[in-house]
Amino acid sequence: MPFSQESLNSQAWCSLLHQIRLHYGSNIGDNDYQFLERIYRDGLHKYLDRLKSIGFCGNQRILDAGCGYGQWSLALAQLNEMVLSCDISPLRVSVLQKLATQIGFTNIASEVSGIDIMTYPDQHFDAVFCYGVIFLTPWRQSLAELARVLKPGGKLYVNANGLGWYMFLWQEEHNKADDYDPKAIAAQTFLDTLRYDRDGVYKQGMNLIIEPKSIETELQRLGFQDIKLAAEGALHLNKAVTSPRPFFKGEYYGQPGIFEATGTKR
Repeated sequence: MPFSQESLNSQAWCSLLHQIRLHYGSNIGDNDYQFLERIYRDGLHKYLDRLKSIGFCGNQRILDAGCGYGQWSLALAQLNEMVLSCDISPLRVSVLQKLATQIGFTNIASEVSGIDIMTYPDQHFDAVFCYGVIFLTPWRQSLAELARVLKPGGKLYVNANGLGWYMFLWQEEHNKADDYDPKAIAAQTFLDTLRYDRDGVYKQGMNLIIEPKSIETELQRLGFQDIKLAAEGALHLNKAVTSPRPFFKGEYYGQPGIFEATGTKR
C-alpha cells in the first residue's frame, strides 16, 4: 500500500488541510472548509473500519461514485488494488487529486462526472461504493447506472437520507454557516421531492428524500439479491472485524434518518 495509515496523525492532517486552504483560497467556502476539517481531522481510521465491516476489500477495480473530497477514495485505495473516483464538482476532484499526490497514492484515478450518466463500460467494476450523494441526483437513474457498470456478482453500497434527516435540519439547523442554510435546504427538499416523485422532474442542485423501502424496491427491480438495509453505519457484514461506528443517527423525530444498503448484482 502507498503508506501506513498510522503515518498520518492529526497534526499531519491539519498541515495538509492548511496547504489545501492556501492553494485554493476563496474557491473553498467556509462551509466546505468546515466539512473538510470534519471529515479529515481524525484521519482515515474510521473510514477503513467502516469499509472492512461491509467487506469492501480486496477488489481489483472499485468505483467511488460521487467521491466528494475523497475521504472514502483514500481509504478504499488502502484496501483495494485500483480506485476510480468521480464527482460532478471539478473543485472536489481537484482536491482529491492534490491530496492523493501529496500523500503518495498511485492507485487512484479521478474524473469529473455525475453518477446518473457515466462513461465507464458495462460490467467494469468489481464493486461500487456510493456514500452521501445519491439523494443529490435523480436517484432511480443513478441506481440503474451504478448497476450497469457493476459486474455480475459485484457488491453495491449506497446510503441515503430519509424524511427524519430533513426534519432534523429544519429543527436543529445542523452545521449552519454563512454559505449554508439548513432550514432553507429542508424546506426546498420537500418541494423538490414532490416534483421528482410525482412528475419525474429533476434539476441539478435538488435534494431528494428517499425512503428505505423505495431503495429496496428499486434494487430488487434492477436485479440485486442479498439486499441488506440498516441505519447508517449499522451494517456489520464482516464479523471478523469490530462493529462499525455510525456517523449519523438512523432515526430523527420518529422518522428514518440516514440509512444504508448493500446488495449483490445477479
